Amino acid sequence: MRPKWQRMLKKIYRLTKHGSFGFVYRRGESKATAGFSLFYVKSASLKIGFSISNKLGKANRRNKLKRRMRAVVRELLPLKRYQIVIVARQNAAAFGFAQIKEQITELIDKAGLRSNEKKEA
Repeated sequence: MRPKWQRMLKKIYRLTKHGSFGFVYRRGESKATAGFSLFYVKSASLKIGFSISNKLGKANRRNKLKRRMRAVVRELLPLKRYQIVIVARQNAAAFGFAQIKEQITELIDKAGLRSNEKKEA
């Protein structure tokens, strides 16, 4: 297993403040699939946040889903400079990793957020 610091999304990419999430919801555009919604707004730097409702299950189930979502986004980096919030919908709790990856990749492509830069080592 990889060390914890390699599994996490780098700190510089994290969207953490409640107000930042609210800003993205209010001012941003959105795209959706069956399992996820994506909200995004142009920004000076790339910041990504994840939102999962308590309705999706107990903490261990929500945490597992969030870990999988982070892993998918980490594979897709680098992205364009936007503030991004990915929201898990009710259906997402039943998805396997492959389905999560497919849907989040589809959302990012729909929104045109992929960057042409090379991934950092």
